[in-house]
Amino acid sequence: MKKFLMRLVAPYLPDDIGSVHIQWEFPEFTSIKRSRAWNAAAFIVLAFLVVYAVWTANFLFAMILALCTFILVYQYFQKPRPIPVVVAEDGVIVDKQFYPYKVLKDFYIIYEPPYSKYLYLEFKNKLRNNLPIPLEDMNPIQVRETLLNYLDENLEKDEESGGEAFGRLLNIR
Repeated sequence: MKKFLMRLVAPYLPDDIGSVHIQWEFPEFTSIKRSRAWNAAAFIVLAFLVVYAVWTANFLFAMILALCTFILVYQYFQKPRPIPVVVAEDGVIVDKQFYPYKVLKDFYIIYEPPYSKYLYLEFKNKLRNNLPIPLEDMNPIQVRETLLNYLDENLEKDEESGGEAFGRLLNIR
């Protein structure tokens, strides 16, 4: 498994990242099985919005709705791609992006299975959002102990953000 993950990220690595401590992968997105009631409600809302857009002669809005519908239907039939995560001596690699520890401020872990199992990396640059990384089946204690060697842990953050909780509640995340 380690050789497979390293082959996925190897072309995107800097020359030397030091020794690899832990690695795992997570799916690019979570395939959500929605009920018929959810699909019916979404269709009714979409139909109402299209009728409203046509009635108010807002054809741009109608085109945006059609485009969003096409994207959601297209994504429904896509298989999620595995995203590799590598925690190494010089930084963290997520998919094809290398984040050296010098650009990271700290980290925190929200682990409330089965709802939330995430590692969050905070950047020193205030203009960048936190980077959420699903832990999947990784042991959060092992991830925490490894990252504590390189980053501080933010113990004040102990719950997911409101937007993520709202997305999970609406079953759209």
